[in-house]
Amino acid sequence: MLIFKTQKELRGYLEQFSTQIIGFVPTMGALHQGHLSLIENAKQTADIVVCSIFVNPTQFNDSKDFEKYPITHDQDIDLLEKKGCDVLYLPESVEDVYQNEKKISVDLGNIANVMEGANRPGHFNGVVQVVSVLFDIVKPNKAFFGLKDFQQYCIIKRMVHELKLDIDIVGCSIVREESGLAMSSRNMLLTETEKDEALILIQTLNYLQENCKQGDVKHWLENGMALLKTQSQPEYLTIARADTLETVEFLEKNTEYRAFVVAHVGNVRLIDNIEIFV
Repeated sequence: MLIFKTQKELRGYLEQFSTQIIGFVPTMGALHQGHLSLIENAKQTADIVVCSIFVNPTQFNDSKDFEKYPITHDQDIDLLEKKGCDVLYLPESVEDVYQNEKKISVDLGNIANVMEGANRPGHFNGVVQVVSVLFDIVKPNKAFFGLKDFQQYCIIKRMVHELKLDIDIVGCSIVREESGLAMSSRNMLLTETEKDEALILIQTLNYLQENCKQGDVKHWLENGMALLKTQSQPEYLTIARADTLETVEFLEKNTEYRAFVVAHVGNVRLIDNIEIFV
């Protein structure tokens, strides 16, 4: 695996692959099997797979959250090499990433104003900013994102559509630990006891998936919230249309929905979601 510390060197190297399919996996590091599954997916359809590791300060609305984000570069490099990643962009500075930044204006619609957009002001502005810059540097044909951050996946798809970028945004299934806990870089900040407590997120989602049928969902959400409160400090629990992320109170047949949860376990903010079948 080749490692590039500057975008100039990376751009120069990738020029030779302009007629081939470049698959791209942008990450913030602290890699786990969820990230590695994105590499595996990319390798199935791309001629060359590029990964980036960059903890982007502009998408953290809490500076303390940014400061405590785990940095595990040596381990990350080892994992990527074992998975057969071809290229890693590990920028030497924030300035290297943003040196050629083009100010963009993207109408993200209502999907940027709900859930994470409402609870983390400015977060998606930072996401769109850095992903557009990384897309400009790597110029991928395909980019791979995990569906644990389903709203982010929707935001990136909308950005690509609005900017008319010829990039296929591929959503990849959530990877879970044997316990059911959604894999996340933040999990390493949990104690063993907190990892057990964090299972309440998937238990609550499973409860909604099993019980929410056609009709009013208020009762089920109230029960789910009560369950969630037994082991965590909930931030929100909601059911929304999968296409528009519009929160719903009534489920109709032949419509795809997802249940979304965010809760704090100890000092760690965790996020998860699941499909709802009607």
